[in-house]
Amino acid sequence: MLDESKYFVNLNEIFNKVVETIKNSQDEVLSIYECVHSECEQMKIELENLKIRVKLLIDEVDYLEKEEKKAKQRLSLISKNFQKYSEEKIKEAYEEAKDIQIKLTLKREEERNLIKSRNELEIRLKKMNEILKKGESYMSKMKSIVDFLVGDLENVSKKMSSLEDKAQFGMKIIKSQEEERRRIVRDIHDGPAQSIASLVIKFEIIDRLMSKNVSLVKDEIKNMKNVLRATLKDVRRIMYDLSPSSIDDLGLVPTINRIISDIEYEKDINIDLAVLNNEKIPNSLIRLTTFRIIQESLNNACKHSKAKNIKIRLDINKKRVAGVVEDDGIGFDVNSVDKLKDSLGIGFMKERASLLDGQLTIDSKIGKGTKVIFAFPNKEVDYEGQN
Repeated sequence: MLDESKYFVNLNEIFNKVVETIKNSQDEVLSIYECVHSECEQMKIELENLKIRVKLLIDEVDYLEKEEKKAKQRLSLISKNFQKYSEEKIKEAYEEAKDIQIKLTLKREEERNLIKSRNELEIRLKKMNEILKKGESYMSKMKSIVDFLVGDLENVSKKMSSLEDKAQFGMKIIKSQEEERRRIVRDIHDGPAQSIASLVIKFEIIDRLMSKNVSLVKDEIKNMKNVLRATLKDVRRIMYDLSPSSIDDLGLVPTINRIISDIEYEKDINIDLAVLNNEKIPNSLIRLTTFRIIQESLNNACKHSKAKNIKIRLDINKKRVAGVVEDDGIGFDVNSVDKLKDSLGIGFMKERASLLDGQLTIDSKIGKGTKVIFAFPNKEVDYEGQN
């Protein structure tokens, strides 16, 4: 028998560890940012010192160039009046000119190296400043994300603590996940896996016919192309069901219209979508939950209801998201637990709607169709219920 108190002590420990890990990670990123910032400041000081040294060297080179010019002029004068100067004076003039040239050559080389070091440091500092600006931007975004995640985890922990039957809730989540995995396995087995097995057989047939009947080989290849196209379509559908990325790219309503078009084309069912209001849904979880409820309702209607017509009414205003998915199918007894179990995902959708401080109900009668009704607040970040 499951010890519920022990289970939830462990659950709270997990939440606390996750929150602590997230905060520690934020501190580590901040520490890295501060190290980069400190290095930038040090490089600025180093660059200023280099600039001062370069200026001093330039002044020295200018001075030596002038001295070199004077020494050359003196040597020129000595050359013209050679007989007037003693050997010692001539030698002294040549030594002085040579000494100035050596100093000038060394200072020019030092100047070039120093200017090169200055330029390289300026480039490095520019890159570091760019990294620093990006770091500031990432820090700001990360703070928002961390606040969101930590707030959500803490709120989920509080929500879980307030539920009367927490163990059952956890088991429902696990059960729903397993049901979803089984559904995906069935989809792959009944679709792509069967098609690939069929292709293997067709390859064997082609291999046997290759040298006997070219016409039949061409027909088989044509059939294989059709099977491959259908298989690719099935794989894409399964991938799309797992992660409908177009919700963020195109928006909620266009994504719903997309699955409606697919169902109408494949199942020959008429689906009418009416959007009363279409305000922005800031929270991605609310957008995804809205899509999943409508998607699951349509899937159940197609699989179980034998409906010919489905109506979807969606009202997205600034305060709440509400919707109805109604079909004209055979309906069922809502008091029948077995029937509700057959509707894959509905139980989990109810729990998700509950976590969003909303609700989902099913209204159905045998012979009179089924109606799925849902509503929850349209909140920015805090999707937990508030008193």
